[in-house]
Amino acid sequence: MFKWAPYPFLRITVSFIAGILLYVYTGSQFRYSAELTAFFIATYLLAFAVAQKARTVTATNAAGILGLLCFVAGGAAITHIHTASGQKDHLAQLAIAPSYYIGTVDDYVVQKPGYQNTVLRLESVQVQGNWQQVAGKIQLSVPDDDAEQLYGLSYGDRLLIKGAPQAVPPPANPHQFDYRAFLENKNIIHRHALQRHQFLKLGADPANPVLYYSILLRRKLDAVLRERVGLAREYGISSALVLGVKDELDNAVRSAYTNTGTMHVLAVSGLHVGLLYLVLMWALSKFGKGRTVRIASAGIVLSVLWLYAFMTGLSPSVLRAVVMFSLVTIALAIKRQTNIYNTVAIAAFVLLAYNPYYLFEVSFQLSFAAVLGIVYLQPKLQKLLDFDHPVLRYAWALFTVSVAAQLATMPLGIYYFHQFPVYFWMANIPVIPLAMLALYSGVAALALYGVPVLSKLLFLLHTGSLWLMNECNLFLSNLPQAVIDGITISKVQALLLYILLLLLILFLALKKLKYFAFATVVVGVLSVQQLLIDKQQQKQKVLTVYSLRGNTALSFMEGQQAIVVSDSVLQQHADAFNYNIRPHLWHRGIKETQRQLLYTSGQASNLYLAQLPDSNSVYVWQGKRLLLLDKPLRVQAQEPLAVDYILLARNAPVKPEELLQFEFKQVLLDASSYPWYLQQMRDKLNELQISFHDIATSGAFVVELE
Repeated sequence: MFKWAPYPFLRITVSFIAGILLYVYTGSQFRYSAELTAFFIATYLLAFAVAQKARTVTATNAAGILGLLCFVAGGAAITHIHTASGQKDHLAQLAIAPSYYIGTVDDYVVQKPGYQNTVLRLESVQVQGNWQQVAGKIQLSVPDDDAEQLYGLSYGDRLLIKGAPQAVPPPANPHQFDYRAFLENKNIIHRHALQRHQFLKLGADPANPVLYYSILLRRKLDAVLRERVGLAREYGISSALVLGVKDELDNAVRSAYTNTGTMHVLAVSGLHVGLLYLVLMWALSKFGKGRTVRIASAGIVLSVLWLYAFMTGLSPSVLRAVVMFSLVTIALAIKRQTNIYNTVAIAAFVLLAYNPYYLFEVSFQLSFAAVLGIVYLQPKLQKLLDFDHPVLRYAWALFTVSVAAQLATMPLGIYYFHQFPVYFWMANIPVIPLAMLALYSGVAALALYGVPVLSKLLFLLHTGSLWLMNECNLFLSNLPQAVIDGITISKVQALLLYILLLLLILFLALKKLKYFAFATVVVGVLSVQQLLIDKQQQKQKVLTVYSLRGNTALSFMEGQQAIVVSDSVLQQHADAFNYNIRPHLWHRGIKETQRQLLYTSGQASNLYLAQLPDSNSVYVWQGKRLLLLDKPLRVQAQEPLAVDYILLARNAPVKPEELLQFEFKQVLLDASSYPWYLQQMRDKLNELQISFHDIATSGAFVVELE
């Protein structure tokens, strides 16, 4: 039978997480979390005193439950403190938009082609000529077309900005990545895309000097890697692997690592810190195990790990791992009897107490899921086979590590990324040793940069290992059926998959059939859910006009087949299609997609295109008619022509009065038109009391026919 007693911090952390979730999902309704925390603490102290005197199981259990409720309330209270949007002086509370505002760059500056992204911490705004202090953060985009100046902005820069930031809009298309929710988890609800003339640097005032110098060091080390690695592809990998800078990652390489399940190599996190920890512990173990040696070794390990965190810009993913391995190091140094689950729980608790919204970061969830999977599952998997040969034993260990991590993260990976890398087990065997070699040689080369000959040799080794690692991944990613994509599951299904995994583990560990029976029930529930979803999808008939700035795209879904009609620009840009349209097709269960250009007749038997004499087009599908207008309307009908929808695209030179010669349900304003045109059309359509849907501002237009 499972016993909670050896895992006190696991109980505490789970309770703390419950409090965070309680606050987030009840929102402003949970306002009195601080008062509730104080109440539970006072009640717990009273119950603890009673339990000490009574010394009964009931009193002790009651005190324990109240103690855990203190952490539930504490989690909610700390989350409330970190939720800035509810504060009275927050930017969101302003009734009038500011004309100017001042703020400080408060995060890493991410380099993109032609622009930079960062986060600005607000200080004050000017409203109707008066300055006032405000709180809040803004996602800032700044043009950067100077090829020689890679970092126009830096952490700590104070900026005076003209104009008002805008609220981050919701996703424009169905099931598109929710960038607004992503930023909300970082306490950011506004954004501002600036032009060069809109901002002025006022100086520098970094809020965190340690982070400022850490970012400065990382930038200088990145410049060294750029100079010494040389090859563009290998430099991008080197910068990501050693320093956690992903700005220069090649898209083909990024895709290859994703498709082989080795993207974790490029995200500086627990793997990298763990590799440094292992080599340090191995080297220091040669000096003995006495008390003095243990303490000195712990000091060296902690110094190196925190120095590495400093080198990588103190990113949250590295800090998670460094905190965890620091706790392990301290426990070993003082010979404190503990277990890895408590250590992992303490690390999670410390990080969540610092920022509760880490809980909603994908990297946080994947990191701790992988660690727990490796800690519990890997030793059991490794015992299944025993090899005498050290190379085979090492390869088997790597294989079991990758399988354990993949099993533990699979539900999350499918939920967030909708794919499963088939050859992950094969890819990790060569990639992890090569990543180890690249990491060790890269860090050593940077540390010994002042010794030219040795540094040059180390950089050659570093570059060579990166090249070989890339080639392995590119080869495996091009194998047949390298990745299964288009898998969509809900949060409930992801949770059920974890429950299924837990029940199977309990069955194998405790050898009790009841857990297998429960697992069978979960499989049955998942199967019934999927059957119902498939049945619903086979009946669906959906017309969608997507929202893509400067482009036109429509989809016609019938059952699990779809026809996507778009302009030539979207046909040539796979990234735009994958980001804006493909998630919708996946969530609708589309298994076969046919793509065709606007104004052309495809091979679909159920979609008809009629060309009008004035070169405008009518699409007929499932008895519905969609008139696409992007040219002057020269057809003069004696009687109103019946259509269902009129789509105005590409600044169609059409007067709203001319539309009255048609009988229609609604006018659709396409996002391919300019903002001034859309505003003009909105005003005129409102005057004429014509129903319309502005796709550019209101998002995609979706019609469910069945």
